[in-house]
Amino acid sequence: MDWQISLLVFGLGGVMSLLLSIIAYFLKLLVQDIRDLKKDYGDLRALCIGLKAKQTELELKISKS
Repeated sequence: MDWQISLLVFGLGGVMSLLLSIIAYFLKLLVQDIRDLKKDYGDLRALCIGLKAKQTELELKISKS
């Protein structure tokens, strides 16, 4: 009977360890995606600032014509 309880405890410990490993893996992927999104957001923001400047420049050229 004792060996069955020990086996059950070891089995549950193994399952818990596996589940925690899976959760850690997905959290790592989530953190990496957030970092990538921040970088992409910075690039997109810089592009938008450049486009707004170009738009203003073109509007000035059109208004002078």
